[in-house]
Amino acid sequence: MRFAALAAMAVATTALAACVHPVDPEDAAERAAAGAVLGAALGTGLGATFAIDPGIGAVVGVEAGGALGAAVGAATAAPVADYKPIVVPTAAVVPGFYDTWPPGYHVLPGNPETQPPPAG
Repeated sequence: MRFAALAAMAVATTALAACVHPVDPEDAAERAAAGAVLGAALGTGLGATFAIDPGIGAVVGVEAGGALGAAVGAATAAPVADYKPIVVPTAAVVPGFYDTWPPGYHVLPGNPETQPPPAG
């Protein structure tokens, strides 16, 4: 059972590692560290639960889980964005679109603090 679970994790890690893409090194390092911690915790629990000797199972589980967790964490890092920046137009895209709209500056009745509309 343990060998089958370890083999399944190794196959999953290899399949994820086959998706090679450029990644941010800081993101990959953070994910590898988080994966190592989570993998070590999971490996310790599984090793202590399913081994004949819980102490030895925990030691083996923390080593294997940490290594596999770090590999999976690094393999699942997000790719670097490769899109081009959007060019913002300097002029109106649809000229005259707002020409027929009523002005938006309306003085509210009964409010003496309302500023008058700008002259223009």
